[in-house]
Amino acid sequence: MAIVRIATTEVQVDDTVYLFNSAMDADRFEACAATVDVSHCERDYPPFAKRAKLASTAVHFTDEATPAEDGGVYFKAIVEGRPVRCQVSLEALERHFNEPGTRPVDAYLRGREKIHAVAERMLRKKPGEHVLIRSADIGG
Repeated sequence: MAIVRIATTEVQVDDTVYLFNSAMDADRFEACAATVDVSHCERDYPPFAKRAKLASTAVHFTDEATPAEDGGVYFKAIVEGRPVRCQVSLEALERHFNEPGTRPVDAYLRGREKIHAVAERMLRKKPGEHVLIRSADIGG
């Protein structure tokens, strides 16, 4: 059985990709799958979705974060070796990652793991296209 961590919240086991709400949930599932049958792990650490694996799309994020004109934050992904501009809106930052007196870039840094997971899902659906993350994309 081949187990590959393909994203912060996605674990591939053989030809199936399991999607989780958090990196911690994905960590638990991944550790379980390394020791016992995957059906056991699905029951104990249920993913919110699963899908057949897609053609591999390499997605990485740089440490770059700059203020956007709307008050949100720009950050950069590298998809298959090419830079793609990503943005998280001010509303999303304020609703999900803000604390009183926090600058948008600091809110982005606080929520970077979740923001990158959302951006990665969007980039896998439409590789190479500009990403704009709104509050509804983050959920919860």
